[in-house]
Amino acid sequence: MRDFSQLCFDFSAAPLWTPFQSVRELAPVEPPESNESGDESVPDGRDESLEEQARAMLHALELPGGAKLVTVAWNARLRSTAGYARYPSWTIELNPRLREFEGQVERTLKHELAHLIAYHRSGRRRIEPHGREWRLACADLGIPDEKAQHRLPLPRNEVERKLSYTCPACRTVVHRVRKFRRPTACLHCCNRHAGGRYDGRFRLVLVTATQA
Repeated sequence: MRDFSQLCFDFSAAPLWTPFQSVRELAPVEPPESNESGDESVPDGRDESLEEQARAMLHALELPGGAKLVTVAWNARLRSTAGYARYPSWTIELNPRLREFEGQVERTLKHELAHLIAYHRSGRRRIEPHGREWRLACADLGIPDEKAQHRLPLPRNEVERKLSYTCPACRTVVHRVRKFRRPTACLHCCNRHAGGRYDGRFRLVLVTATQA
């Protein structure tokens, strides 16, 4: 089965995102959990040093507009997620636990910055979250071998996906924790038969809702 981030196409004009983004792009992580350790030494909030690094990289790639907007912050509520980026606000949030692993703060910063660069370069054209545009941005940032998912030993959230949706055309099954809030279609079929645009013929249909 293909990765969920490559399966779904969300027909939405959400204010924080350009239209025709995938579900993975609109909702990159589950709601962050609280920091259960109670360790007040864990950094939280904006990091000026990392912002300077991000601005320098954007200027080097001749993206002064992004350099003016980009913000980088630590989010102590993140647990299994290394980091995520939001476009067009040019916001990056990082997991403070990255500091425990040599070189991972800079690497994750570049990983997330590559998402912002890829979205910016694509304009309103729809792109894959970790597709060709993102890989090109990674190469420009000096991490050409970057992977879509990290392999750091961060605590994993075990979430039971009780909802199942299927594509009426290719019969691909997508498992979900929550119901889709917007009309969502099979990304594979939309790319193949509708030029990458949302097509109601391939809207995912709820087929299973297991009761607890």
